[in-house]
Amino acid sequence: MDTRVDVTVLGSGIGGSTVAAILAKLGVSVAIVDGARHPRFALGESTIGETSFLLRLLAARYDVPELAHVSTSGGIAEHASRRCGIKTNFGFVYHTAGQDHDPFEVTQCSVSEGPYGPESHLMRADIDQYLFQAAVRYGAVAREGVRVQSVDIGADEAVVVLDDGEIFHSDYVIDATGRTSVLADVFGLREEPCRFETNSRTIFTHMRGVVPFDSVEESSGQPNLWHEGTLHHLFDGGWLWVIPFDNREGSESDLVSVGLSLDVDKFPKPEGVTPEQEWTDFLDRFPAIARQFKGATSAFRWISTGRTQFSSSRTVGDRWVLMSHAAGAIDALFSRGMANTMAVIEAFVPRFLAAREAGDYSAARFDYIETLNQNILDNNDKLIAGSYIAFRDFDLWRAWSKMWYLAWNLGVIRVAGTYYQYLETNEPALLERLHQGAVPGSFCPDLPSAQEQFEACFEVMLRVKRGELTPTDAVPELAWILGDGEASPSPLNLHDVLRRWHDGSMETQRLIYQWGRTAAPEPLRQYFDYDRATITKAAELVRTS
Repeated sequence: MDTRVDVTVLGSGIGGSTVAAILAKLGVSVAIVDGARHPRFALGESTIGETSFLLRLLAARYDVPELAHVSTSGGIAEHASRRCGIKTNFGFVYHTAGQDHDPFEVTQCSVSEGPYGPESHLMRADIDQYLFQAAVRYGAVAREGVRVQSVDIGADEAVVVLDDGEIFHSDYVIDATGRTSVLADVFGLREEPCRFETNSRTIFTHMRGVVPFDSVEESSGQPNLWHEGTLHHLFDGGWLWVIPFDNREGSESDLVSVGLSLDVDKFPKPEGVTPEQEWTDFLDRFPAIARQFKGATSAFRWISTGRTQFSSSRTVGDRWVLMSHAAGAIDALFSRGMANTMAVIEAFVPRFLAAREAGDYSAARFDYIETLNQNILDNNDKLIAGSYIAFRDFDLWRAWSKMWYLAWNLGVIRVAGTYYQYLETNEPALLERLHQGAVPGSFCPDLPSAQEQFEACFEVMLRVKRGELTPTDAVPELAWILGDGEASPSPLNLHDVLRRWHDGSMETQRLIYQWGRTAAPEPLRQYFDYDRATITKAAELVRTS
């Protein structure tokens, strides 16, 4: 069997299905191929503002309402799944092995609900299937449960041969298969050793019977209940995620996603020890965490990984591209994986359409995607590696977390501002400014000084790791760098690095808007050139799409 399409997409997870749905809706003939079948388990279950706004932007630009549906908890419940949870906060609870928890040692960042409602905890089996079915409805040819036998990228076409003998001929191949990337194997793209500073491994599953941490620990006075958000238990050498799907009214799930990420240098993978036993041994060291999981049982078998990180020497070539998670991975901390995937898709689609119109699919046309992929990974690596260093001391963590808080806000500012202005003008050329900054793939591409600020903060953390600086002495250095940054919005009060509550309220967003229009560096002011009334109109548009 020979089938001719314009594009072959390898992998039907959230990245592959999203790009396939967009291209199919635009009239591009697409085949989407996956060795597994939906529904299936997947990680990457917690959204952030950057993810949600990129989904809304893509939905508006390409008229794919399904992407808008999965950008809000209300839309998800109405259209995609009633097995997803809500996220009103990022919660971080610090622990010391062998001791009970000190209620003071916590930080929390409230997530502005605003007109869109809270962020979401995604049951990825449902969300991935929903977007996959959208791609099929828009005309994508789908093949599930059949593996790729070979890929040959020639001068005139790409040929993908499946195990059942079917052959797909296309102009281009998009690899969204993740760690097991088909093209990475074909072209020998994986870097050995992986170049990233972060060096962690993970054990994970879904569990039943996990009680809210709020029910086993006295309140620390935090703005929101821990159970209403993504909870991170932190300790020297790693962190544990707790992502409940049962924390919203009407949820039809009793599951909680649980994963333990460990610094390999401090917690090398033990030989002859099952993941279940390693989990039990971990709980024995942390009594407060053990109380939350007393009586909890795994719904699926525990999975234990080797090193989580992997990197690639190249991510684009003549007639092919690796999507974000096929290009590399860092660590699930801060939930940036889906945001990175959507950022690459947003940049890729218009470049692919231009290449298709020109009949030129050379790697040179996608140089920007190469830069974006690699820089996103390198910067996320530094953000996470700095966090693992910070886990050795609560005050150091509090200070370093302000760097993440800044990066998170800058990402939302740029995408949300562009989205609102696009709704006001309906001008696609406006969106290209997201890619005109001097430092692509950084947390603030428009300001080189912001990247310099980030690098300076990371160097402070490396000095701590090398023993050149104590955590106590590192804290004021971080405060000075963060508080004096050109791209540090004054309403975030970043100089106060020991503050425990990071305010993401609508009032803070209003103050940031005022800062952006009056005091922000000139390159950032363009992202505030919209009427705030558009925010309410945009939310109504999403609700009715």
